[in-house]
Amino acid sequence: MAGFADLPPLSLVFGAITWEGSMRINTLMLSLILALAVLFISGCASINKTMQSWMGHHQSDLIASWGPPQQVMDDGRGGKIFIYSTNRTFTSPGHSTTTVTGSAHGSGNYAYGSATGYTTYTPPQTSSYNAYRMFWIDSNGYIYRWAWRSL
Repeated sequence: MAGFADLPPLSLVFGAITWEGSMRINTLMLSLILALAVLFISGCASINKTMQSWMGHHQSDLIASWGPPQQVMDDGRGGKIFIYSTNRTFTSPGHSTTTVTGSAHGSGNYAYGSATGYTTYTPPQTSSYNAYRMFWIDSNGYIYRWAWRSL
C-alpha cells in the first residue's frame, strides 16, 4: 500500500494552514482533513481490490485490458514482471494574503487615522509524480503476485 511519503505535502495542496479563528473554521478544516483521509483509505482499498482481481489470470488477459506494459523485467524465476507506470499531476490553488496596518486617534466626536495594506499572491503550483502497478507473471504466463506504488 502507498505510504504518506508518496503524497504531496498538505502545504502544497492547501497552502498555509493556520488554526486561528472561530471554532467553525476549525471544525471545517478538521472535516476536510477527515474527508481526505477517508478518500485516501478508500482509494487504497480500491486499488488493492483491482490488483487482487488479476491474480491467476493469464498475461494475455491483462494486456488485452490494460494494453502493453511500459516496462518488462525478469522475475528471476523464469517469469516476467510487467510494470505499468503513469505520470500524475496535481495543481494546488493560488492564494493571496492581505495585511493591513494602521493607526487612529480621536478628538471629540471625530476619529482620524491612516492605514496601509499590502497583498501577497502565491500563484498555483503544479507538481507531478509517477504511479506504478506491477504484476509478476510465472513461466506459464499466469499472474502470481502484484504490487503498486502511489495513488
